[in-house]
This record gives sequence, structure tokens and C-alpha cells, in this order.
Amino acid sequence: MIKLVFVFGLVLVSTLVKGQYPGFSPIAGGTNFKEQFSLASQKIRSIRCDFIQEKNLSMLSEKVSSKGKFWFKKDNLVRMEYNEPFQYLMIINKDNIFLKDGNKENLVSVSSNKLFQQINKITVDCVRGTALDNPDFRFRIFENSQSFLVELTPVARSLKAYFKNINITVDKKDYSVSKIDMIELSGDDTLIRFINKEFNVEISDALFAIH
Repeated sequence: MIKLVFVFGLVLVSTLVKGQYPGFSPIAGGTNFKEQFSLASQKIRSIRCDFIQEKNLSMLSEKVSSKGKFWFKKDNLVRMEYNEPFQYLMIINKDNIFLKDGNKENLVSVSSNKLFQQINKITVDCVRGTALDNPDFRFRIFENSQSFLVELTPVARSLKAYFKNINITVDKKDYSVSKIDMIELSGDDTLIRFINKEFNVEISDALFAIH
């Protein structure tokens, strides 16, 4: 009877996990993935790619989609340029975040805002392969034939107030990040897909200049 209950429990847990992320199975421990993810990311000096962002809002029946360009350069230089359907720019240059929305510009010092510190760290950790070392989250890892899925659950109070999970999809071919899905407590979520990725290309520092 005890063995039957145990087996039933395993089946139930397995069913719940697969229902949560259809097509993915859990990986125990994840040490090998963590090592490979870190090693592959250490070889990347720069990234240039396109991105597609889909925002799912509970109050709207349709997704809000936008497109743009993404650049990353070691260390801690990020440029995210939205081109469709609106113009918006975010630049992370070490300890500063520059935002431009139309004619409105805003410069934020990362050190002055705990939430900005954490969001900055998440963004950079995703492309540097150090997301699993972030103490602000606990993680679980899943896989299918093509990808790994890293589920990050916030433990830091400021992040828990906004996010239920942040899920990172990693391509098995090269261990690069192909998707970031930020799931909010409200049920809304923002999915960013990175496509047409180019690695270790020459990128001018001028792209990350904050005026």
C-alpha cells in the first residue's frame, strides 16, 4: 500500500510538471547544464540580433507585439532598440540605464534603485550565462529535444512583488538564450524571442554611449 501511494505520488508530480511546461521534462540537479551554459557564455564577447516581444495583458484579448534590435558587449553593455510599432530605446552601460521614449529621456543610476539593480542583473546574467548564480532566485531546469527551460522563481522581496517567475529558454545547439518570459503576479506576461543571432561580431562602443 505504501509503495502504491509512493508510485501514485511520482505519477502525480510528473503529470503536474508536464502540464506546467508541455513537452518539457525536469532535470535533477542541473550541474552539467549549469557548467555548459557558463562555459558557452564565457566564449561570447558580443551578440547582435533581432527580437520580437509579445505582451499578454489580462485586460486585452490580443497580444501586444513589438520588434527591434538587440546588442550586447562584454562587460555589462546592452542596447535594446524597439522599432515597431513604436520607437523606444534602453541602454545599459555598466551602472547606468538610459531610457528614451519619443522625446522623453531618463537616466537612472542602477545603484540608487534596488529593483533596477536586480532587473539589470537579470538582463546581463541571461547573456553572460550566470543567471543560475543569482541569489535573488531559486531555479528548476527542464528540457526537451531542442531546448532547456530554466525556471527562475524570485526570493528577493522586491522581485516577488512583481514577478511570479522568469523563464529562460536556452538553445541546445549553442547554449544561447532564445527566449525570456517574464510572468507577473497579475497574470500578465512579457515574452521576448531572440532571432538571427550573431556572436562575437565587432560592435562599436558608441552604440552604448549615454549622452
